[in-house]
Amino acid sequence: QVDSGLAEKPNDGNETARMEARNLLSLLQPLMCCASKNRRDSLHTQSPLLQPKNPDVDAATLRQSILSVSRHATRITAVEPRMLQISLPTYVLGDIHGNLPDLEFFARTLWPAGPEAAAGNFLFLGDFVDRGKDSVAVVAYIMAMKVLHPTKWLLIRGNHETREVNGNIDHYQDGSFLRQCIQLFGDGEGAQVWEAVNNFFDVLPLAAIIDERIFCVHGGIPATLLEPDASLQLIQDVECPLRTAQTNRLVYDMLWSDPATPDQERTDMDANGFGQSPRGCACFGERSIEAFLAKYKLQHIFRGHEAQKMGVGVSKGSRLTTIFSTSKDHFQGDVTATCGCVLVEGDTIKPIVRSKTLANLSLMPTHVGQSVEATELNVFRPEQRRLAGEFHEFQAH
Repeated sequence: QVDSGLAEKPNDGNETARMEARNLLSLLQPLMCCASKNRRDSLHTQSPLLQPKNPDVDAATLRQSILSVSRHATRITAVEPRMLQISLPTYVLGDIHGNLPDLEFFARTLWPAGPEAAAGNFLFLGDFVDRGKDSVAVVAYIMAMKVLHPTKWLLIRGNHETREVNGNIDHYQDGSFLRQCIQLFGDGEGAQVWEAVNNFFDVLPLAAIIDERIFCVHGGIPATLLEPDASLQLIQDVECPLRTAQTNRLVYDMLWSDPATPDQERTDMDANGFGQSPRGCACFGERSIEAFLAKYKLQHIFRGHEAQKMGVGVSKGSRLTTIFSTSKDHFQGDVTATCGCVLVEGDTIKPIVRSKTLANLSLMPTHVGQSVEATELNVFRPEQRRLAGEFHEFQAH
């Protein structure tokens, strides 16, 4: 059994929580520096946490710090709505998947002096762990920042924020969050850290709306919300904590569903615009997107969940944006794959893509079966703005 922190009152121990979060970040700082060096050198063959006799990391101290901060982060997050309402400007980041070098790059580029010094909010669309080599360090950083900046550092749940997925060692092997916890802390204490972090995942919000116009979710829109008597209150009414997300059809579809491929749009969709994706879960098409946006008076949908070779993919008549914020562990080692995020500011949606070269930049949606559509976003060279020498910004019209 692991103390989740839910028995504590929301304002209990706030200063202690912040102090312990700052301490955790100080423990992670050498790892962030190492991640930055590995990214530049294209190394990062092993997590710095798992390197033998790493003098910068004491596993017992790190374990206790993660346990404490996860309890505070759980307590803080549990009182948030199940669907967040977020004002502008907002940066939106997609899947991180245990990729510390890319997370370090975003930190150094978007919030170098911390989120409070930045003009905008930061919304993450889930999938913090698994696949990458640094799930423990990534989620520790995510939780510490939530404790320190609870109103600007906003998180929603992805399908990897469930025990069924992040505990699946057989499937993810060395990329499994559970395996990495055990490798670092040992069988019993590693499982304790894994459970404590999953207690935090159990209370994560499930969706967000930015500026009353943009619906944000990890996977996609559920068919349940297009039933005649449905409303977005159904999301707010989901129990918290939610330990078994797969038993709730609304939540399962929000965490797992994919946009339909062009072939599916032509042949395999029902009358409401829903079908089955290659993953074996639900998929949603043009018709369902149009109906969803009209029913709830929204303009656009942001999601993560699918690897995007250019970091950001735009599809479905430019009404659906898929955001992927890790450049590794997908596309079978393709070194040209990159990562991105999106800035919503005023009346514009600005994809921001890290790129190694200015040549041949375009935003093309990709899918679990690779290419979804060949539609490219118009790129206006005069609008480009380089950030930290590695980011390139495009304005979507």
